[in-house]
Amino acid sequence: MRTYIKSITLTLACVLAFATCDDRLDLSPIGELNSENFYNNEEDFEAASLAPYSTLLNLYFDQSGGGWFQPIMYPGDDVRYELGNNDIEEFNWLSTNGNFRNVWDESYKGIMRSNVVIAQLEDADGFSDESNKARFEGEAKFIRAYFYFILARNFGEVPVIDEVLTTIEDTRIGNSQTGEVWDLIESDLAFAAENLPESWDDDNTGRATRYAASALLGKAQIYRAQWLGEAGKYQDAITNLQAVVNSGQYSLMDDYGDNFSEDAENNAESIFEIQMTRGDFNPWLPADHVSNEGAAGPGRRILTAAGCNQGECAPGGNQFGYGRVHITSSLRNEFEPNDPRIFHTFYQEGDQYADTVFRASWSVTGATPAKYVRPFAAEGFPPNISTNNERVIRYSDVLLLLAEAELLGNGNVAQAAELINQVRERARNNYEIVYEGTAPTDLLPDRPTSASADQMHEWLRHERRVELALEVHRYDDLVRWHRTGIINIPTDVDFGNTLANQNWGERNLLKPIPQRELDNNASLSQNDGY
Repeated sequence: MRTYIKSITLTLACVLAFATCDDRLDLSPIGELNSENFYNNEEDFEAASLAPYSTLLNLYFDQSGGGWFQPIMYPGDDVRYELGNNDIEEFNWLSTNGNFRNVWDESYKGIMRSNVVIAQLEDADGFSDESNKARFEGEAKFIRAYFYFILARNFGEVPVIDEVLTTIEDTRIGNSQTGEVWDLIESDLAFAAENLPESWDDDNTGRATRYAASALLGKAQIYRAQWLGEAGKYQDAITNLQAVVNSGQYSLMDDYGDNFSEDAENNAESIFEIQMTRGDFNPWLPADHVSNEGAAGPGRRILTAAGCNQGECAPGGNQFGYGRVHITSSLRNEFEPNDPRIFHTFYQEGDQYADTVFRASWSVTGATPAKYVRPFAAEGFPPNISTNNERVIRYSDVLLLLAEAELLGNGNVAQAAELINQVRERARNNYEIVYEGTAPTDLLPDRPTSASADQMHEWLRHERRVELALEVHRYDDLVRWHRTGIINIPTDVDFGNTLANQNWGERNLLKPIPQRELDNNASLSQNDGY
């Protein structure tokens, strides 16, 4: 994805920004690109298809984590804020919260950009092969579904917009009907799974594949089964997740740590990840920028790396790490003894950290995140940028989702155990990689197929927590399990913050719709409890 001409992509940014302007403003001289003559052939759409992807960088980049990590990570029980008194962590959710608004805004921006591509494809008459249109439509629909899945999980029955809106009045759309947004997600991802390639060449690394679409579709169908009580969706999820497994395209990496290393991006376990870069051309750089040169990275490293606590600072504290995220005791206790995934999940007393050893006193809980941070170096310029790709869908996630669908959809305890045990075996085998010694004989034993369905789901919940910790799945998992009655959040979850446990209520199953949207759109209703 690093081979396209800068000027074309910059033109695209202008086209997307002004595609809906009144015709009276269309004063482009003959020979210059505009929204009427740009979208015409394969080359045009190669550039156009990158604009929806670029919105993902808008969402994931923010050195304070406000774009994505704070509003999505803090509500879970894996982490807490450095000093408490954080409205998101403590469930004092307000419709004026800027972090929630950012998730809403960037999601609809990505949807708009996808809609532009889809709409322009219909009239494009310069294609050398008309069948190529389906691939571009599949990419746009994958990204549109990706953002709608974010919106549905966070805000519920959001407005469904599947076309280019040309007037302000057209934008005043009310909440969708129950299931409507899920219908669009499924339809878009099914189309993408049918029309996207199985893989891409090296020049297009990072583009969505048919298996990324199948994986996301299967995950969305599990959510729908649990959110809306549609148990039949488990069978659909099994079909789509099994297609990923059967493809032979993916496998668990021998080294669990490769999933979070900048030196092992886009590996055999990664099904979809956000492509970052630093200082060179990256077409994924947000189209809001006037140039496609420069850094494009997530705010994860500087937000989560150790900072200062009560006057005592870790190496690079407040410059290369703000120390805003700390590991809860409940997550630390969730790991089984000697689980080597601990090493890649959090720093604790005595671990190697920069050119010294980690001290528990640097953290309000005694531990800070290591995922995407290990090994830590208190150096670099600019200090607030990491270019380590964010892994969004991993093969281990697919295996555990498939196990859950088999368990809840078919009551297939044995198949669930086999899938869970694949994940545990890889973790078990990592002991020698991490600690360079022989693993204890009783380390992470296989789950027996003779267990009850309830026991197997409890083990599944455990495995998702330790395997995917800090990967921004946790609160969504808690919400869906609460909705389906598998857990009861007030009694079963320790958020690691007394006020968080006291304040959590059913309203927090969804976030408030941003107040600015309500002020501008009388057709839109606020979620219950706000």
